[in-house]
Amino acid sequence: MTGVFNEAYASAYDAMYADKSNAAECDAVVSLFRKCGDRKISRLLDLGCGTGRHAIELAGRGFDVTGVDFSEAMLARARERAPGKGTLDFAQGDARSYRSAKPFDAVLMNFNVLGYMSSNQDFTAALATARANLRAGGVFVADFWYGPAVVIDPPGERLREITAGDSKILRCSRGTHEPDRQCISIAIRVIEVQQGQIRADSEEVHTMRYFFPLELELALQSHGFRLAALTGYPDIEKPASASEWLAALCAVAI
Repeated sequence: MTGVFNEAYASAYDAMYADKSNAAECDAVVSLFRKCGDRKISRLLDLGCGTGRHAIELAGRGFDVTGVDFSEAMLARARERAPGKGTLDFAQGDARSYRSAKPFDAVLMNFNVLGYMSSNQDFTAALATARANLRAGGVFVADFWYGPAVVIDPPGERLREITAGDSKILRCSRGTHEPDRQCISIAIRVIEVQQGQIRADSEEVHTMRYFFPLELELALQSHGFRLAALTGYPDIEKPASASEWLAALCAVAI
């Protein structure tokens, strides 16, 4: 995960994903709480919170949220947007090693944070972190790329142009499928143009893992979880499907 979410990328992040429905995704998360939780859920840990979009939305719904991210550039933007948004705190930390003194009712990994755990070492460390920060009966919710769908429909190249105030942002992405590693390496170039001049030009390579159902069930069991739901995302009423890349899991701490 080194070398990603640096200052140039972080500065354009919210504009690039302005059309992403955080409210709909938080609806899905809360619905999974109701389906799988054993009692009222109030304290949430958002691992890999980024610029705080989900954390702020959930705090506004009355949850007590702690957002953790390893990127100070992303956290700086989260803190700028956070004042007055409910019971909310942000801290620098790693999803593979963060430990809180007090357990949470739920742990979240939103926007494919789990996919950034591309090695088995990172993946198992992230699951151990989720379990260590949960009370018994608490829930772990994560969205991820669903392996059967990725194998059937591998990635290509995409170009997006986003208007942000008086600037234009060009996001160019090129995905390279590495099936033997269950990974996709995405080279992302972000160019910000203001008044006809290039203001910023940066490139990062994001290596993302995809997951299969039996793999997830076994890994969760070995880290003290019971897999309670494997669904589409953000429409959790649908099952995970080989026709859709996005899926979500909900697991209960045992």
